[in-house]
This record gives sequence, structure tokens and C-alpha cells, in this order.
Amino acid sequence: MVSNPAPSPSEVALAQDDASKAKPVYPAHKLDDATLYQLVMAEIASQRGMPELAFNAEYAVAKETRDPRLARRATEFALMAHQAEEAMEGARLWVEIEPNSDEARGTLLSVLVAAGRLDEAEPVLSAMLASSTNPGLVLEQIGQTLSRSPSHKEALALLERLAVPYQALPDAHIALAQAAFAGGDVDKAVAEARTAARLDANDETAPVLVATYLQAKDPAGASFALEEYLRRHPKSVTVRLAYARFLVGQRRYDDSGAQFRLILADRPHDADTLYSLGLLAYQSQRLPEAEDYFHRFIAVRAADPEPADEDDEEQPVLSSRSADAGYLYLAQIAEDEKDYPKALEALSHVSDGDQAFAAELQRATVLARMGRLEEARHDLHELPVQSQHERVEVILTEVQLLTDANRAEEALAVVAAGLQKFPDDADLLYGQGMTAEKLDRLDLMETSLRTLMRLHPENAQAYNALGYSWADRNVHLNEALDLIEKALALAPDDASIIDSLGWVQYRLGNTQASLENLMRAYKLRGDAEIAVHLGEVLWVSGRHADAERYWKEAEHKEPDNQVLHATLERFNVRIGEL
Repeated sequence: MVSNPAPSPSEVALAQDDASKAKPVYPAHKLDDATLYQLVMAEIASQRGMPELAFNAEYAVAKETRDPRLARRATEFALMAHQAEEAMEGARLWVEIEPNSDEARGTLLSVLVAAGRLDEAEPVLSAMLASSTNPGLVLEQIGQTLSRSPSHKEALALLERLAVPYQALPDAHIALAQAAFAGGDVDKAVAEARTAARLDANDETAPVLVATYLQAKDPAGASFALEEYLRRHPKSVTVRLAYARFLVGQRRYDDSGAQFRLILADRPHDADTLYSLGLLAYQSQRLPEAEDYFHRFIAVRAADPEPADEDDEEQPVLSSRSADAGYLYLAQIAEDEKDYPKALEALSHVSDGDQAFAAELQRATVLARMGRLEEARHDLHELPVQSQHERVEVILTEVQLLTDANRAEEALAVVAAGLQKFPDDADLLYGQGMTAEKLDRLDLMETSLRTLMRLHPENAQAYNALGYSWADRNVHLNEALDLIEKALALAPDDASIIDSLGWVQYRLGNTQASLENLMRAYKLRGDAEIAVHLGEVLWVSGRHADAERYWKEAEHKEPDNQVLHATLERFNVRIGEL
């Protein structure tokens, strides 16, 4: 069976050249009663979910009339039915009738590649390359098509054979790099991208690809590739943007902000650069600065609400977000500052689709924090929803509001009612488990989380939640460790799971391993609770000054954090009096 073999735009464009194409000439065929009957029956069969019958009827008429439109329609019916052989038969007929049609050849190639028939695709691709005035571009398009092959290894080998006559073209090596990376051969991908960079020192694509391929295994090498290019081409917005994003991925937020500001100096009305700077400032808790960037972002989007033409060099680098995204962050900043009327005012400007739904949920949270919990719950109940996912989001928001108001029993009743409607929903099962834990209903917590594990065995948070709960209570520690390690195998870079691992290791007396993992978790995400855990392990290790530093950071992030206050009380510590 061929999975989704319909051609992509790049596949349709494979054989396109700069020369204009002649308009197709359709055969003069009389539409008699028998032909009309077959065509109508084909459409009816398709509408009734019988694409196989539709193909047979349409294909028969296409062969008789030699009309490429009917061959195309027959091929579409076969693709709908995921019939690889019939789709190839229809596409071959289409190419036979209309040999100069790029769409017909692209469709045939798509079906051949998806079916793993690369030997049949190779001569067609070779002919396209030989007749093209831009073989480098065609090789890149071929690479995209071959990425759909069931065998990345065979696809890469074919692309290498096709690229032999074009070794002097940088685009040929870009195509090979992308194909190698798709097949998991990172070393070859890097080598090909570097070859492309040597062939054309001004091309922006190659250094970005080198950095992309190296960022996981050699971040220093990735950084060097981008820095070296920017040293020679300081005005390259594309590469500087890639460098800024790379730095975000490395959690070098200050350095990333410096790169975004350089972009902004050249393009002061670049909407997404303003947005990115707002995010970085918010993440660093520089709230006035973040607020200023989001206001500027909104002003730019209001002045130019339509996305920019990607080919227009004078336009912003990106402009995909609407002003609503900025208003949501302005509301969050106001909420963080406990300026709830200001938060509501910002939310009132959000009006678009999913963003509007998110704004309504946030509005309910703000109302609850203003002491208007019942109004918030009423608004949630009246909120129109379009899917099960949105209904679950509403339920979980109400559960959180009730939990925050110390009405956990009511919260448990709400989530239980939700599970009556959606008994297999992962988020509701997790919500029930966490709510039950707050009530010390450990039997219900364990039942909920184990049900979640059974129904959704890939859900890392289920294993982590149960393991952490036991570790925090200092019970079942060996099984807790097993559960957390399973969670970590599913999500190896999740800071909350790494924190849990450090915490259970602390409970088991493995202090050194605990410190290593807690520090790693805090580096990944500077969460207040992770800082509290790290402070405790440092304190019992005799490193009181270091412990106080992390506890101070936790207090700065969340002054009302209950875990922090309980920990300080347990050790009879007052920050600043050590």
C-alpha cells in the first residue's frame, strides 16, 4: 500500500524549465450516452467510497478517448484508494497522452518513488536533468521527491548517481546533504554542505545547513560555521536569524538577544524579530522591556496585518503571527505583575480563532485571581467549543481554578465528570491523578496514572508523576526510580523528569548523582521548584552559601512558592540570615 502518494508542489515542478509550455490540445471526442454513463458512474462510485470502481471506469474511457484530463482523473481515483499499481498505470497513460505535462510526469515520479520503484524512476529523472537549464535546482527538487522513498539508503544512492555530472554545482551538494541527513548520515550531510560552502562562499544555505546538522553533536562547530559566515557577510539577515535561533536552542539567551537586536537595527519594523526579543526579555523576567517589545510588535502588525511576500527582500524576515499573540503576552505580563484589570484589557483585543479561545481561558484565570471565581466558572461553562480537545481544555482550566482556590474536592468532581464523557483522555486522567494527590487520595492517584500508562504507554509524564510522588513521600523508592528512568527514556531532555531523577537519587542517598541531575535540570529550565530541590541537596551536603543562592533565586521567581516555604521551615532557615 502506498501512503499518501499524491504529488507535492516540488514534485509537480520537477521538470519545469524557464521556457513556456504550449497549451494542451484535447482530442475531439463525441460525448455519447455510453461514455457519459461511464463518467457519471465513476464520479458516483468515488462519492460513495468506491474509488477502485471509479478508477476502472475512468481509466477505460481515458484509454479510449486519449483525453489527458480523464487520465488525470483516473489517477486521482487510484491515489484516493491507495492503489499503487493502478496509480502508476493511470499516471503512465497520462504521461503517454500528454508527454510534455510537468504535472503528469511529477505525479508518475511521485507514485514510483513512494512505491520504491526507483529503478523505473531513474531514467525519467536523468532525462529531466539532461534537458534542464538549471540542473542544480532540479537536483534539489529530486531530493525532496526521493525523501518519500521507503528506503533512504537507496534514494541517496540514486541521487548520488544523478549528481555525478554536476559536482561543480553547489546546489547538487546541498541536495546530497539534505538527502543524507534525512537518511540519518549526519557526517555525510555535514561534508556535502561544507563542499557546497567551499564552491560558493556567498551562499547562505550551506552554513545554515552545517549548523543545523551539527547543533546536536557539535554545537561549537555549528556556532563556528555561522559566526565565520557572519564575519564575512555581516549584513546577512538569513544567517544571523539562524544564528540567533541556534543560540536560543543552546539557551544562550543574552547572546541570542544581541543577534536579534542587530537584525532589528537593519529592519526596525521586522515583526517577528520584535516578537522574539519580547519572548527573550519575558523569559529573563525583564518585564518592562518585554512589554515594550510586544507593544512595538503589535504596532507593526496593525500597520501591516498581511503576511509578507517571501520573495520581497525589503519585507520582514517573518510575519506569520498576528497582533493577538502580542496581546496574549501583554496579558500574561500584567497578570504576573498582579495588574488584573490591565490583563483583562489586553485580552479584550484578542479575536482570532485559536488565540481567542486561549484568551478566554486566560480571562477566566484572571477573573478567579480577582476573587471572581464563580463568574469565571460561569464563563467557562458558556464558552463555545469546537472539539473534544477544547472541551478538555475548559475542564482542566476549571479544575486548576478550583485547586488554586483550595477547593480540591470540587476540582476532583469536575475532572471525574469529564472522564465520564471522555474516559480515555490522557490529559483528564493525568489531571485526576494530580488532583487526587493534592487530597492525599493516593489510591486514586495511582489508579489514574496506571490507567494512563496502560492506555497511553508513550506518555512520559504519567511515569514521572507517579515516580516523583513516591520519591517526594520517601516511599517505594526503587520502583519510583524505575518509573522515572522509564519516563526519561521517553523524554530525555525534559527538565521536570531530570529533576525527579535527581530528587529520587537524593532520597536513595546518592547525593553526587542527585546534584548533577538537579543542576542539569535547572540549567535546562530555571524553575523555582527545581531551585528548591537543588538548594536542599546542597544544604545537606554542607554547602550552605550555595543553597541560599538557589533558594534566593526561587524566592525571586515565585515569592509564594509553598515548596520553598516548607523547605525553609523544615531546615529552620531564613534567607539572608545565614
